[in-house]
Amino acid sequence: MKQSIRLYVLIVSLAAAALGTPAVYAQCTTPFASQPSTPSGDEVLIDDALPGGATVSTGTVNWDTSQYATGSQSFYLSGSGQNTVRIDDLSQFYKFGSSKAVLYVLIDPCAPTSEIRVTYRTFHRTAIVYWGSNLMSGSPQFSRGALPSTGAWARLEIPISSPLNMRGHTLESLTIETYNGTVWFDHIGTDGVGCTPVTASAPSIPAGDTVWIDDDVPPGATLYLGDWRTEQKAEGTQAARYEYYGQNATGLVSVFDMSEATASGDNLVAYVMPTGCETLKELKITWEAGSSSGSAYWGTVGVPSIGGESSSVFISSTVPAADTWTRIEIPAATVGLDGATITGFKVANIGSQVWVDHVGKVTPP
Repeated sequence: MKQSIRLYVLIVSLAAAALGTPAVYAQCTTPFASQPSTPSGDEVLIDDALPGGATVSTGTVNWDTSQYATGSQSFYLSGSGQNTVRIDDLSQFYKFGSSKAVLYVLIDPCAPTSEIRVTYRTFHRTAIVYWGSNLMSGSPQFSRGALPSTGAWARLEIPISSPLNMRGHTLESLTIETYNGTVWFDHIGTDGVGCTPVTASAPSIPAGDTVWIDDDVPPGATLYLGDWRTEQKAEGTQAARYEYYGQNATGLVSVFDMSEATASGDNLVAYVMPTGCETLKELKITWEAGSSSGSAYWGTVGVPSIGGESSSVFISSTVPAADTWTRIEIPAATVGLDGATITGFKVANIGSQVWVDHVGKVTPP
């Protein structure tokens, strides 16, 4: 019986060979994918190597010279189920305007994936985008549509304005994930489009100011909203600013738990600098004194507005100049706080990103 089966298999195999038809399925071999034509303006963060200072906190960056979109190698994720690599300690500025995050992917035709997911993190913002099936947990997630075709390098682009909402932010961490299969990744960065803020020149600050906030808040006080950054400063080594979230979002730098005395007749002082990459619509400065407060505003009250303009002092329809440190000096009496002890300070804006520095008081001569 066994000899009959072997004879039958031999006859079928010989017949298949004679007809030019394989008797069994051929093993799948992944071909080398041709290199794509990449735009010259791309600003590449990861290509052939991680940038200096970057660290890998989850998974492994598997470099591979057998496939590459640009340079001489790429890295891949491979395996069944969820595959993850997280790269931290990055530092790529995401420009204002219509810029896009960019990466190239190559899906193995012999082991296609079901999903590609990328998580972008800045200091204040995390956004997750994915292609294909939504198989991995996490939020918020934004679908970018179907997976690209297998066997060829595909350029994936994600607008930094939406859904990432990271214009003017600095990318700190990137997590790349796949579900099943093998995928190569290369040429990760941005398209280079957009506006990079001008570094404003330091202003000439007159003598005589009593400074409360400069490089840090007073002892016992808290920078409640906003962050210290070194890219811009009126004096010292850094200034405070709030991350930008769009033309209709309110940016707010606020300090609580101050206790700074003023004398009758003193002026309140602050330096502000709006970035010229976005158009400042309205600016409002508020000083608090216990349960009381006084504020002043510049610009046009639109929809949305900062709020509270009816009880605030209108200064001008012209907002402070962009990319220039402007000295704001207002008599405390003008905002109803003559001789008050200042317990809090806020700078709110709509439309731009406003830097704040050198906050205090001065006694007019």
